[in-house]
Amino acid sequence: MSTILIVEDDPVTRNFMVQVLTGEGFRIFEADTPAEALLVCQALRDHPLDLLIADHLLPRGNGRELAEHLRRINPATRLIFMSGYSDDPLLNRIEQLSVFLAKPFTLDSLTAKVREVLDGGAPSGGR
Repeated sequence: MSTILIVEDDPVTRNFMVQVLTGEGFRIFEADTPAEALLVCQALRDHPLDLLIADHLLPRGNGRELAEHLRRINPATRLIFMSGYSDDPLLNRIEQLSVFLAKPFTLDSLTAKVREVLDGGAPSGGR
C-alpha cells in the first residue's frame, strides 16, 4: 500500500482528494500548510512517504520549497504539484521539472495521475 501526503489549504479540495484516494486503497495523510506537513512527515519517520501531492501556493510557504525539504529526507518520494492558477510564471518551471495537475481536476484525472506517477510512468521531479 502506497503512502501519500496531500498538502492542500482548501478543505473541500483536500477532503475530495482524501476520499478518492482512500477509496482507491492508498494510505493517506493530509496537511493544510507546509509546517503541518513537516510534522506529519516527522510522525511518519518509520513509514516511507511514496508520494507528495502539494498545492503550489500554500499559506506560509509553497509546495516546491516543501518538496525540496522532504526530498532531502527521502529522495525517493515522488511529487505531484497542483495549482488552479494557470497564468503563474513559476508554474512553467514546475511543469518542466515535475508532474503537474491542474485544478480543477476530476476523480478520474486525479487517480490516473497518481497511478502514473507511482507506477513510474512519470518523472518524480528534479533540479
